[in-house]
Amino acid sequence: MEGCKAGTQKKVLSIGLVCLDIIKVVSDFPREDTDQRCLDCLWRRGGNASNSASVLSLLGASSEFLGSFSAGPYLQFLQSDFKEYGISITHCPIYTETDSPVSVVIVNRKSGSRTILHTNKNLRELCFEDFKKINVKDAYYSWIHFEGRSNVSEIKKMLLYLREHNDASNESNHITTSLEVEKPERYSELRGLMDLADYIFVSKEVAQSLGYCEMKLAVNELVENCRQGGTVICPWGDCGAAAKRKCGTLIISPAFPPEEVIDTLGAGDTFIGAAVFALNQGENLQESVKFACKVAGAKCGIMGNQGLRE
Repeated sequence: MEGCKAGTQKKVLSIGLVCLDIIKVVSDFPREDTDQRCLDCLWRRGGNASNSASVLSLLGASSEFLGSFSAGPYLQFLQSDFKEYGISITHCPIYTETDSPVSVVIVNRKSGSRTILHTNKNLRELCFEDFKKINVKDAYYSWIHFEGRSNVSEIKKMLLYLREHNDASNESNHITTSLEVEKPERYSELRGLMDLADYIFVSKEVAQSLGYCEMKLAVNELVENCRQGGTVICPWGDCGAAAKRKCGTLIISPAFPPEEVIDTLGAGDTFIGAAVFALNQGENLQESVKFACKVAGAKCGIMGNQGLRE
């Protein structure tokens, strides 16, 4: 699956968090109150929307990220990493006297599992006024993806603004929207946004917190919260993924696990980035979900995501 030629391609914008991931690779998960030597220590740019933006760029999309930065000591590293991936961050606000979010991630080499310890003290979430500074009226964007965070009222304003834009525009200027609903504790608030976006990505954790024991049942019922023509996509780890368009048929894809699981950090973000890429390229829902499962599986078999270029 190939992207458009450089210079002719509209951008895919990912909105949400960027943070610093400090990754400790261990041979086995440590026991409490012990001293253990790590196999490796890495710094990596993290955050759900930030990771999805990376995958989009690696796959060939014209990718942009929009989120808040701290002017603190990690700013240069994060900005340089975005540049290395070819991701535009032109419109990101930078705040002084705030701390950058940091995650310490323990990657267990034996199982490939990742355990995340996240700190976010005082970095301000993106607001509607920040979003309005980007130019959506000149057809620069074909897709805008939102990471569902605590700024629910501000995300609602952004989605309503895009709905007004789409209602007033012709088809060539239409912007497709998607929303990630990942955290169970935020579902009650984010549920009110599910009828405002075209595609809703619901995590396995959210579905299970709502009492769904399988992905088929989850998408069949959650899609009822969507707008007419809206779609729910639910990745379910090693079971694959399910999707359904409202009044459409159920879509199922198997998982495509690697021969050896190396690193699962960011696998969910990889799935979303790959699904958005395929859908934005005009692939149907079945092929897009299958493609996303394949890319997410490939990511679990490598350290980081740079290997996805191949």
